[in-house]
Amino acid sequence: MRLAYAGGARKGNTGMATLFGGGLLFDGETGPHAGLGVLVDRGRILRVAPLSSFDGMDVSRVDTGGATLMPGLIDCHVHLCSSSDPGFFATILATPRERASLQVLQSARQSLRGGVTSLRDLGGFEFTEMPVRDAFREGRELGPTLVCAGKSITMTGGHAHLLSIEIDGAAAAVSAVRQNIKMGADVIKLIATGGVATAGLDPLAAHLTREELTAAVAEARRLGRRSAAHAQGAAGILNALEAGIDSIEHGFQITDELAAMMVARGTVLVPTLSAIARTLANAEGRMPPHLLEKSLRFRDMQRESFRRFLAAGGRIAMGTDAGTPFNFHGCNAQELREMTALGMSPAGALQAATSAAADLLGLADRGRIREGCAADLLLVEGDPCEDIAAVADTAHHRGVWKDGFDVHALLGRAGRTPAAPRFLAGEAPF
Repeated sequence: MRLAYAGGARKGNTGMATLFGGGLLFDGETGPHAGLGVLVDRGRILRVAPLSSFDGMDVSRVDTGGATLMPGLIDCHVHLCSSSDPGFFATILATPRERASLQVLQSARQSLRGGVTSLRDLGGFEFTEMPVRDAFREGRELGPTLVCAGKSITMTGGHAHLLSIEIDGAAAAVSAVRQNIKMGADVIKLIATGGVATAGLDPLAAHLTREELTAAVAEARRLGRRSAAHAQGAAGILNALEAGIDSIEHGFQITDELAAMMVARGTVLVPTLSAIARTLANAEGRMPPHLLEKSLRFRDMQRESFRRFLAAGGRIAMGTDAGTPFNFHGCNAQELREMTALGMSPAGALQAATSAAADLLGLADRGRIREGCAADLLLVEGDPCEDIAAVADTAHHRGVWKDGFDVHALLGRAGRTPAAPRFLAGEAPF
């Protein structure tokens, strides 16, 4: 079945326009607002106005009473090639290439069913995420908007080297950027420090040099791409900032000085608090010893770093690192609970997961409910500005729409099993 999408060059949805109204509205920047209606047609938001102004219109209606309509969530850091198995790198590498794109498709749809309508994949497996992204963009399959980095760029023997392009020197960094873009990368992922998931490496140690990072960021920018740095230790964070990076991923050791630099430069933090939280919540499982040990060692440092950056007024966008052990696709919204537990206001967390995330990813028509934007919508019970659990717990999600399509009707609700429930109901359509 070919799905016709609305917007851009895609064919429009020819169904009746739909009016959402009766409850509260968080528009991605402000709210909650009462008494407003949102008119959607052909996958786009046509009008946001007082609900009474739509009286008498011949439209289908979605009653949002007792709930809050908000933009679909945006997760700025995932690994769709992973099933969240504790083996992580070994499990990914053991996946037959012909099945890898299916894993990407399943992971992306899991996130969509869980209220995440846009994703940034920051490190895939042999570029198998690219055809899935393209199928979503072209309307051949229903899935979230994907922004893909292709392969991470790391130093020889550096963090994530099993899945990355290994480089030595500025010229090699430029070449790696070009290789990724040749394969369709939308963004460039650079490994500025060691990491938790790679055995034998210190997350606080600087990896790519400042010269290598500067060359890669400059080449990415010259070719119209933004760049993100896996950067956990202070030395690597500083190198990435001096190179002109757009976002710092994880940020375990953000000092007051580094926070001030990030604020002054407008550099975004993508904290990925869920990664360590999910590892430690499953410590009794099949967790590799090095992963557990490093998670225990850096948990409090990361939390204090987040609090420090938040207090400094830094820009934060939601990212989960979904795909890391027990950090399941489809459970992305739990990151909102992690952020608010460390002092972020519910409204601030919602903004980080919608408009701020859209700005980081360059998705001008997403992350907000305003006229002309894509109809990527999430309807949650209650008021998430009062209780973040309304959105962080998918059990409270009343509905998800992607470009105007009813996701739960087409794919089923969120869950850990990748297959859509409609294919498992035991009732053949003919």
